[in-house]
Amino acid sequence: MSKRNAPPPPLRKQQSWSPDAHRDAAWRRRKVSHQLGRRCQSVTDDDLQELKGFIDLGFSFKPDSPDLDPKLSDTLPALGFYCAVNKQFSDRFSRSASSSSFFSDTSSGSSTTTIFDPGNYIDHSPYQI
Repeated sequence: MSKRNAPPPPLRKQQSWSPDAHRDAAWRRRKVSHQLGRRCQSVTDDDLQELKGFIDLGFSFKPDSPDLDPKLSDTLPALGFYCAVNKQFSDRFSRSASSSSFFSDTSSGSSTTTIFDPGNYIDHSPYQI
């Protein structure tokens, strides 16, 4: 074919910058990971950020509550991790002989049981799941 008779190149959409570009990219990564199926039950940083967002909005999750819907753990993958850490924290706190020795251990920053900063969890919201 000569250049004169060749069809024009197909039109393509140019990807422009959007304020939601980071959110869209995170959504695409999550979508792909769910499509591929999780090989293990690991919690990603995105999962923790999503759970933190729910807590920031005022939702509270009681780990030992019988009202906690199991479908919620499918929706929020980090919720199981959060409940396990909360249970471990409350068990450790109740076993502690004095609260001052417990807080002196965690103030060094070597605690492995914290997900968020201690000031982030305030349970005074009207929403409860």
